Amino acid sequence: MWIISSILFIAILGLLAYLDTRKPKNFPPGPRWYPLIGCAWELYKLRKSTGSLSKTTGALAAKYGPVTGVRIGTDRIVFAYGFKAIHEFTTKDEFNGRPHGIFYRTRTWGKRRGVLLTDSEFWQDQRKFVLRQLREFGFGKKTMSNMIEEEGSVLIENIKKKIDNTGGACVIRMDDIFGIHVLNTLWTMMTGNKCSSDDKEIRRLQVILTDLLSKVHMDGALFSHYPILRHLCPDYSGYNMYLGIHKRMWRFFALEIQKIKETYNPYDLRGFMDVYLKMLNSPKKKESFTEGQLLAICMDLFIAGSETTTKTLGFGFLYLLLYPEVQRKAQEEIDRVIGRDRLPTLNDRPNLQYVECVVLESLRMFGAKAFIIPHRAAKDAYLNGYLIPKDTILLGSLQSALYDKEAGWENPEVFDPERYIKDGNIHVPDHFIPFGFGKHRCMGETLARANVFLIVACLLQNFTFTALPNEPPSPDFVDGVTPGPKPFRALVTLR
Repeated sequence: MWIISSILFIAILGLLAYLDTRKPKNFPPGPRWYPLIGCAWELYKLRKSTGSLSKTTGALAAKYGPVTGVRIGTDRIVFAYGFKAIHEFTTKDEFNGRPHGIFYRTRTWGKRRGVLLTDSEFWQDQRKFVLRQLREFGFGKKTMSNMIEEEGSVLIENIKKKIDNTGGACVIRMDDIFGIHVLNTLWTMMTGNKCSSDDKEIRRLQVILTDLLSKVHMDGALFSHYPILRHLCPDYSGYNMYLGIHKRMWRFFALEIQKIKETYNPYDLRGFMDVYLKMLNSPKKKESFTEGQLLAICMDLFIAGSETTTKTLGFGFLYLLLYPEVQRKAQEEIDRVIGRDRLPTLNDRPNLQYVECVVLESLRMFGAKAFIIPHRAAKDAYLNGYLIPKDTILLGSLQSALYDKEAGWENPEVFDPERYIKDGNIHVPDHFIPFGFGKHRCMGETLARANVFLIVACLLQNFTFTALPNEPPSPDFVDGVTPGPKPFRALVTLR
């Protein structure tokens, strides 16, 4: 009897293993699936050889086409490569869901909260409220320009002090200099308070954000694909690291919200947090408005609104070191249009075409290493002729839209601001999508572009940045949710 039972047990295991290797009907082509692991091993080897997720996606596209289907553990994932495929999945309502697995719920203490990784009516209500209130506190207005200009002035003075202390020139680590000032602009909108660049709390927040976005990747972690591993091997699976960073962030924002509550006055609203607290006390508030949701929104806005801008500035100045003739042309335009008697403002933007194109090229170089925030198929739907089952995760590589020759970029590896100038005017191609596409397009685009423009213009007006002879900067980057340049330093002299 036991022999028959054993044979039956083995047969059932064999059948389950076989079924686990089968792909859904008309699923996009991709590597072979194996029982339990899917194609995780092949993807791991490919990631190891290419060095980044964006290059891995490019290699998959070269072999299987613009839409590649994979499975890692329990997750079905579709990689979209090329502007056409990205445009299709980001503009179809069927693909406008957000993933809701353990990886995404853990970041907001087990529930779906925030505005980055939520969807449906909940997301619409919260996003609408956030955008409307941020506009009230400067988003896209002159007050926003004033905030950034103030931070630019502080940054200039800090660099001048270092130059004075070192006798005419100083060496600065450029990838690490912008974060505090970018954070402070958003902090002022959120709280109504301005922090000094030496403030310990704002620096602690910057460290937490950098840790999170450099140690976590857009395709998740081992525990997100194999949830049971967070119990069996929480360190090895990345769960303890991921949870630990988020706990630090939760504690930070919970403490700040408590401080705001202690000084809250409904008749004197200082920033976004005050307005949200007022909504929490309103009889008209919807169920989606909670203090936990406020904490999650704070996390999302600082993740999306600070680190991406900081990394873009890092790449921008990296390439200005690699292409000193571009830096010189930008400085000549600033001198011609503005001079040296006042700092640039956003009102100068239309007249500083070359500087604006430096910004566009910096955004392209950053975006080419990044991904659109993951989408989820809300129901069965077709992409590029393939059937994408409900709850499949979709990832779009911006490299394919911002860097590949097939997308229309000539010499994409060259930092060339003039590629955007046609017949004396700035022409931005349709496939220039560093902020994504569709309904989930980045809502911090206005602030990010303003930050990058003003900081680049202010610094180039006052300083010249030169590569150190013994430390040539490298265009290689550190992979992560927001890829960044490797640490690099520059010799800074006063103009």
